[in-house]
Amino acid sequence: MKKTIKQLKEERQSSIDEMTALVNLSESEDRNLTSTEQKDFDLTTSKVENLDSRIERLERSLNLVNNAPISHSIQDVANTDKDLRGFSFGAVIKAAYTGQVDGLIKELDAEARIKEPNAAYRGIAIPASVLQMRTALPAAAGDVKSVDTGAFVDQLEAASVLAKAGANFYTGLSADRKFPVISDITSSFVSENPSAVSESGAVTGLTISPNKIISVVGMSAEMMAQNTGVEAALRRNMVESIMATFESNLLSKVDKSAGPSSIYSDANAFSTAAALTDDILYGLETYCLGKNVDTSRARFAYLCSPNALGKVKGLAGTNFVNQFADLANKTINTHPYLVSSNVGNEATAGKERILFGDFSKVHIGQFGGISVLFDPYTNAAKGLGRLVVTSLVDGAAAQAGDVLAKWTKA
Repeated sequence: MKKTIKQLKEERQSSIDEMTALVNLSESEDRNLTSTEQKDFDLTTSKVENLDSRIERLERSLNLVNNAPISHSIQDVANTDKDLRGFSFGAVIKAAYTGQVDGLIKELDAEARIKEPNAAYRGIAIPASVLQMRTALPAAAGDVKSVDTGAFVDQLEAASVLAKAGANFYTGLSADRKFPVISDITSSFVSENPSAVSESGAVTGLTISPNKIISVVGMSAEMMAQNTGVEAALRRNMVESIMATFESNLLSKVDKSAGPSSIYSDANAFSTAAALTDDILYGLETYCLGKNVDTSRARFAYLCSPNALGKVKGLAGTNFVNQFADLANKTINTHPYLVSSNVGNEATAGKERILFGDFSKVHIGQFGGISVLFDPYTNAAKGLGRLVVTSLVDGAAAQAGDVLAKWTKA
């Protein structure tokens, strides 16, 4: 008997629910799946994959028959599902607020939990594939054109000062990521009858591991009425909240008690002079270049606190050197500069801090999906709710003491 697309999707969701139940049972008992459970899980997984193929084939056939227009929205997703065009963070928040999780949101929540069974998702889980989705939302009534909200991970990277400086940015990681670090290699010529050559090289590793970060965004209940403008604002607020907290740790003057360690703290303390001079800036560059940095691959940049950038501009005005500080191209001595109050955590007025180095040696990553909770009670007296977003992130620098140097005002 021929089945409709709706029946196939219902059968697929039923299979996903069975897989979720198996995983939840084993996790509640703090154990792995038994051999029988694993066999059932694998068989059901195969069934879901077969159903996916049938659904995709039937939908493609139906589109051809009806001569439907083809969507050209771009997605960084391996298996594109046209139903994702109906996804929005606003719909997720509504589901978290009302407790009514069904349809596409229920399916995506189950997918995230199956793909990452060890992730402690709270509220509604959003899989990594959705975070990479790029598409334009349909225009609302009265709008001239549709609104391009952009991919969540694209906006996350765009909000990162370190990524702009040249750090490597990874998304959708499912486990610890280890990078080999090779250092102190020496080479020499030897005679025909050589003595033993000493071994001075070392191979170590740099690992980034998931750290939980919880971001809270205040929003009114009226924003629950979904529209394209609100959707774009939600994504932007979540991204800015996550990245601001993340880089507050990475660029802190000292390591904080929780979360990723500071790469600023690990950088070489080149100078703590009371006043910034052009010699200090040249010294930061000379130090890093003297560590055998491959300049053809390096991504050199300056990260400045706001007050420090002001001092740099003062130096350029007092002791002008051609292109020393190019404000139009935002460079210092031809190297790009960026400004952030997170550099050395400029909490005290007048503090001046600069971090210079090869940011290609810095690795930052976002692990898996995210989870969303909506708290309507804490700020109810103010007519506000709270959006609570949980994500996993980490960052570190390889050979930070060699490739990064800092100036901290005494």
